Amino acid sequence: MGTRTTTMIIFLAGLIFAGFSIYKGGSNKEKSNFYSSSIHATNRGIGFIYSKENGGLERLTGKTVVEMGCYKSKCHASTCDDCHGKTVEGKISYSSDTATLYYACKKCHGDLAKDNPDVHFSAGMKCMSCHTSREIHGDGIEHSSYMEPGFFDTKCINCHGKLSESLSHSLHKNIVDCIACHDAESTTCFNCHVDNRLKGIKPDVIPRKNLAFLLNHNGKVTLGNMLTYVYKNKTMVTFATTFGHSISKTGRKCDECHGTQITREMQTRKFRILWWKDDSLYNAKGVVPVIDDYDWNLVFMDQKNGKWIPVKKPPKPLLNYSGFCSPLTKTQFEKLTFPHAN
Repeated sequence: MGTRTTTMIIFLAGLIFAGFSIYKGGSNKEKSNFYSSSIHATNRGIGFIYSKENGGLERLTGKTVVEMGCYKSKCHASTCDDCHGKTVEGKISYSSDTATLYYACKKCHGDLAKDNPDVHFSAGMKCMSCHTSREIHGDGIEHSSYMEPGFFDTKCINCHGKLSESLSHSLHKNIVDCIACHDAESTTCFNCHVDNRLKGIKPDVIPRKNLAFLLNHNGKVTLGNMLTYVYKNKTMVTFATTFGHSISKTGRKCDECHGTQITREMQTRKFRILWWKDDSLYNAKGVVPVIDDYDWNLVFMDQKNGKWIPVKKPPKPLLNYSGFCSPLTKTQFEKLTFPHAN
């Protein structure tokens, strides 16, 4: 029996069990089911990441995740119908076809196949080609976030167990995550304007591409991004792991991470990610190793009458390493300052 067939059987079993648990007795309140405790159903990860106890944005705003309006029903898949329900000739039924379900995924996660140059999507694969039923439907355990180590069954090694013999694979195996080299695209959003969000104004951010950050997560160096926030002229910086679903067959070259101009400038504390010049915001491009004692010397922006302007003399930002990630160690950073891995 193939892996894909086995996955489908597990998927259908989970679906049947979830549906039976929901509808037996006619009330979800009367009968609990394992899906109701899943990340998909509860969106619990948002509250976990946001909370002050976990270093999140609540430290900046002083408002709870509920007061911020982050728990909205449109962000949940609260019942099986949200993803599996379909109407054919006026009659409602369920679909478990993985190709069809991709359209359900798009409702919340966007059209990843259209927007991203990913080798898997290009080959015709869909979300459930990699993700498992347990990840989607839960396992009865209230996981704090999808970033929780061990949450994902999906791993590159599940399909790519035998790696090509290369210097990069030999040196990085077991210490560098595959996506650190093979996830080609990453968008970093600067300056989430929290004041506007609370006023109900469409939240504006300043997206920047061609920036990739290196962090530690789950025992490996992996890809991350940086998020910055402004609230009542107070500021915050969050680093978190990311996965852009933009996997490239060809990984980054050694000199894109090792012995770069960025690492040399970081050694002398001269590197800057952002700078303001001629009424425009500019950013560096390349791979940025995240180290804990670095002063990023960021530009923070305010928005007035639809126009971005720099915040004058912003206070030192709060710093948060989100989702079980941590900065690189001094030893890890020193290895990146050499022209090649060693």
